[in-house]
Amino acid sequence: MSQESPVVVVGGGLAGSACALALAGRGQRVTLIEASAMLGGRVASIQLPGIERPIDNGQHVAFRIYGRFLQLLATCEARDIIKLQKQTKLPYLEVEKGTISTIRSGNLPPPNHLSASLLNVSFLKLGDKIAMQKVVKELYKMDENRRRGLDDTTFLDWLRNSGQTERSITRFWDPLVRTTLNIDSSQASAASAAFIFKRGLFGEADAFDVGSFAKDLSKSLSPALRRTLASAGVEVQVSTPVTSLYREAGRVTGVTTRDGMIAASTVILCTPSSVTARLLTGSGASVASHEVADRLAGLGNTARIAIHAFHEGPILPAGTHFVSCCDEPIIQTLFDRSAELDDGERGGLPGHWMSVLVSYADPYLDWDDELIQNEYERVIETAFPQAPGIVSFHVIRNKHATTSLRIGAQRLRPDPLDAGEGVILGGDWIDIDWPSTMEGASRAGLTAAAALLEQRGNAEFRGWKHDSEWPDWPEAPRRGAEGWREW
Repeated sequence: MSQESPVVVVGGGLAGSACALALAGRGQRVTLIEASAMLGGRVASIQLPGIERPIDNGQHVAFRIYGRFLQLLATCEARDIIKLQKQTKLPYLEVEKGTISTIRSGNLPPPNHLSASLLNVSFLKLGDKIAMQKVVKELYKMDENRRRGLDDTTFLDWLRNSGQTERSITRFWDPLVRTTLNIDSSQASAASAAFIFKRGLFGEADAFDVGSFAKDLSKSLSPALRRTLASAGVEVQVSTPVTSLYREAGRVTGVTTRDGMIAASTVILCTPSSVTARLLTGSGASVASHEVADRLAGLGNTARIAIHAFHEGPILPAGTHFVSCCDEPIIQTLFDRSAELDDGERGGLPGHWMSVLVSYADPYLDWDDELIQNEYERVIETAFPQAPGIVSFHVIRNKHATTSLRIGAQRLRPDPLDAGEGVILGGDWIDIDWPSTMEGASRAGLTAAAALLEQRGNAEFRGWKHDSEWPDWPEAPRRGAEGWREW
């Protein structure tokens, strides 16, 4: 096929959108193809019975360390979607006592910026806190070779070998691992978990400032992506599933859809791992493509459950937008979505909106809605005996929510060029260390874009890594950055 054919990016989630925008900004002709009717991928809205308006498919969590995702929002003039904490505040609820204590950042430099606060929280004992300080220092000083060498060790084993108490594991380390990696510490790769703590919570003082989404994400993000892609000259085709890759003489030269073949100078796959594996193993696929597909199958996925409960009034204390629930395997974190939303965004809801994100929900997929609701009501009634009643309750299951980062996952994650055949890999499962998050997806898309630009002789992207901000995009916001909302 002629070099005049466009670059075809398959998948209109955050990875594909970031990739397409980055390439178009560097003068590449790009066609973006998405199977669903909207852009944003897993960041989507759904229609629930008895609710007038679409709502988010689940609770989405972001932090200030999500620099590439925040760069993407700024590029799309969508800064108003999110509000970022002025100071890291992580509230923990002891359900049986009904008490909340908060870890917050202080004035000491990392990794000690949380130390003073940790000494005062009630959900951990003094012995837990003393043991934790040793691991915090070890993580902070750990070099990359040492960290990556932990891929065949579970994080739970590593924590225990490092002298952590069972209370610190169940109340501090494991909940954060489940939230960020979507797997528990007994199965998570210690290399992946250490990355999150080293780079995130203990890396920079503002890294774990929590972002609250002030708008319905699909309603606001998808149009912002569409508008920005159009302005950049990207041709966007939605509701267009790609059924196969078109190969000629051992090279992929296009994609096939139900409407026919679309020629491509290069195809970039920013699709879920299962879809990518299917496309890579089509007719005439190379040995390298089959090997990548096998590695993706070896990675697999883990599940999430989203709970949406609507009450007659607020549940959490005023000013508290979320709490992590100690010792609760299912009702892990309570989010007050009504408090997070802007005033004009609450219309059409049947009551005060509480959301629960059940991370690593695989053991609970077979639970019926009534059983899950019983667990939710038990937690609410125990911690908040005067809580207003439930008006409406909904459970959403996502069996293949994120890439599984179990032990050994690191060596299974492919590099962007591993498939060969003129295909570049750009899903959040490529080897960039980050888990399947909004940040991981954004970085993966940019990594794929950089790989193509380097192939095409752009010296600026020779050896480019995702830790570098994308040139010409607005900077990621530090605390107090102009144009960004804070709370």
